[in-house]
Amino acid sequence: MKNLVALLFITFLIAPFFNKAQGQLAPNLVPAEAGKAPNYWCTWYWQNYHIKQWVPVTDPSASKIFTNRAAREELNEELLLGEKGWARVLLPKTRSDYYFLIDHGWQDKTIKEAPFLSLIMDTNDFPSFANLEPLERIKRLNDKIKQLGWRGLGLWVRGNVSENEMRKFVQWSKYAGVEYWKIDGGDTKFYYATKVKKEIYPELTLEHVTGAGPLTKHWDEKGRVSYPSIYQPEINDNKQRTNDPASVKVLEILKNTDVFRTYDAAPLTVSATTLQRVHDILSQSAGHPEYTATLNIQDDSNIAAALGLLVAVKRHPMNDSRMYKGEDLHFQIRGNRHVDKRMNEMDRMVLWQRIALPMPAGYGTYQASENFLVDSIVFQAGDTWYDSSIGKMVHQSAPAVMARNISLPTVECEGAKPYVLASKFPNGAVCIATEGRVKPEESWFYPRANVCLNVGSDDVLIGVFGHYKTLSLQFDHKLSKNATVWAQDLLAEKAVDISSLVSVKKNRLIIPGEVIDKFGTIAGDKGDISVPGLVIKIE
Repeated sequence: MKNLVALLFITFLIAPFFNKAQGQLAPNLVPAEAGKAPNYWCTWYWQNYHIKQWVPVTDPSASKIFTNRAAREELNEELLLGEKGWARVLLPKTRSDYYFLIDHGWQDKTIKEAPFLSLIMDTNDFPSFANLEPLERIKRLNDKIKQLGWRGLGLWVRGNVSENEMRKFVQWSKYAGVEYWKIDGGDTKFYYATKVKKEIYPELTLEHVTGAGPLTKHWDEKGRVSYPSIYQPEINDNKQRTNDPASVKVLEILKNTDVFRTYDAAPLTVSATTLQRVHDILSQSAGHPEYTATLNIQDDSNIAAALGLLVAVKRHPMNDSRMYKGEDLHFQIRGNRHVDKRMNEMDRMVLWQRIALPMPAGYGTYQASENFLVDSIVFQAGDTWYDSSIGKMVHQSAPAVMARNISLPTVECEGAKPYVLASKFPNGAVCIATEGRVKPEESWFYPRANVCLNVGSDDVLIGVFGHYKTLSLQFDHKLSKNATVWAQDLLAEKAVDISSLVSVKKNRLIIPGEVIDKFGTIAGDKGDISVPGLVIKIE
């Protein structure tokens, strides 16, 4: 009798993950080993949020009060490593896939002159490291970060130094085991960092940038259908591309670094701005393998998953400690999108990248729809640090559909459409995502559409992110009516058989949007409002 009870109990436990028709235990489609893509969580937004924390805000000026200099002063050992330190609380499920990157403010502030490529820690802010030599301080901090489960320490640096000085600091990083530098300006004349790291420390990942404003060009011009960023030469009256120095420079950098960051974008319209920048770069670089850098788009995780890009996560779950007119004031995290409640999006993205690594800008093919979507909204005080846009209607746009190494998905719906993005990766995996929109009366909404993607072979893993009315996956041969369709929230440990919840019509698999909503968030954290993120496999 006891054996029978035990058997029934075990059956109850495994039933949700058991395919009765084929007698299979449900697979785990997500690799257990930590990912290799150089993504990171960055302290910068949380540093900004600590400025005058718990003090009622009467003036939300980013140019006078909530400045970069003020944010620099908010970085210290207690906030990083204390009982409730950022390195202890952020991304507990997937931090093994992320570098923990300390931004501007960690270096010795008594060194007045630029550059900040000194790699010398400020021991006033990090007192427990004061008795150590400068290179030992970095090693000790990296050790502590790794002990907390992170992939390792990343460092913010800026400026230009001689080749000999660069060699010294790369050697320091090698000794300390620091594998990521965020070079936030500088080193793009001679690329000494790139030259030296190739010689003595190839494991060091370098990120370079060029300056970019928070909005794309012509942001205040009503009625435009395309707002090119500085990364895309504009077309003159003779339909020829102008020789834009900024565009030429970014193409040069793409040949001489590991990661190119598309730079800060103003809140509220951040996705449209970022998508346009990605479009401008990929439309010039795709198919040219000499462009070896991978794009980092900062905080748009679903875009990164679908287009094979990297992220510099800056969102954080802190809120309700700095109020302005009854609302939480955060210049980088604004609007009803509430990315502070979307931390699981960052988890699901890096778990997908365990399956499909990001791709360099020059890899494969890229295409975009001729149709551009325009997002428009009035920026109010407290919405942005970009004072010139406050009180004005801001317009940003990007291609409605973008795809790498795969045909453009088709999108059908009434009314506003979502942005739709898709890619096929070098290992054959395929990913598709939808992204939300912005309109004058609403700072974030998510249109649902009937989306169809031509996948090709059905013997691949398929990543799906975002909301849909229906998602149709079309294959190059007829699907069996008895095929098993597995779906797994990327945060779950096992897939679920959804065969009875989808429909098969010849060579097309049709998945209702509500099925994606349910099984793409089923393992999410309570209170987290992230969009679905799941992986699908057909057997």
